[in-house]
Amino acid sequence: MERSLHTDLRLDRIAAHIGYSPYHLHRSFTRTFGLTPHAYVRRRRLTEAARALVNTSEPVLGIALRHGFGGQQSFTHAFSSHYGISPAAWRRAKRFFPLLMPYRFDASEWELCRRGPGHLEITDRAGSDLLLPLSLAAVDMLPALDPHRHTTALRQKLDARHVVLAHHEGQDAAAMIVHPATGHIEYLAVHPLLRTSSILSALVESAARDYPRLSVTTFREGDRADLGHRRALLALGFRPAPLRVEFGYPTQLLELEPPGASQ
Repeated sequence: MERSLHTDLRLDRIAAHIGYSPYHLHRSFTRTFGLTPHAYVRRRRLTEAARALVNTSEPVLGIALRHGFGGQQSFTHAFSSHYGISPAAWRRAKRFFPLLMPYRFDASEWELCRRGPGHLEITDRAGSDLLLPLSLAAVDMLPALDPHRHTTALRQKLDARHVVLAHHEGQDAAAMIVHPATGHIEYLAVHPLLRTSSILSALVESAARDYPRLSVTTFREGDRADLGHRRALLALGFRPAPLRVEFGYPTQLLELEPPGASQ
């Protein structure tokens, strides 16, 4: 799919190329990655188009057509829905962040998926050099990720924060960084191959044992860039709190009350 990202990538054509039925491909892809093939292609195309808007002077129409969109109007609508601003405004801002990075996983990452969360070790130690690859793989969970600023922030926070890291033989599966004074989750990432597992619940349960009230910032309701992360947090008991803007991106605070707090 990545090699043919800018060609006709209808589901029936992809399925025929790999010898699957469209139904089986759609079902298997969605079960494994937590998003549909169509959503993957759309987000990857928009990410590469966003990169081209910042790094080239190519006309918007040319970028739209080269990245698989039928015209400038359909491209502008899709881009604005996912990035929150128009392609022209994005180009003027000269700031890039991805919606989704390519799904290219090595053997150790597929082993995470095969073994499942029951074989993961949870520890409280991690370095920024280990968390950055996880951040890039899970970039869709981290609104407006700038890798350089993100790495700098991680290095500043790790020594003074509570880290909860799930891994298997050195391969990170999920991680959480909690501010010890407030219980605010400042970083939360889950590897794409484990999105449909119970690992997110396990991280939250582990942190909740140490902090009476947890909070986390996530996408606002209705944000097209959200692949379901807000819904997953709400399912764990987090409740909507004040709206925020972080790094120029509209977000919302969610808070987890301890059992019985609302009674």
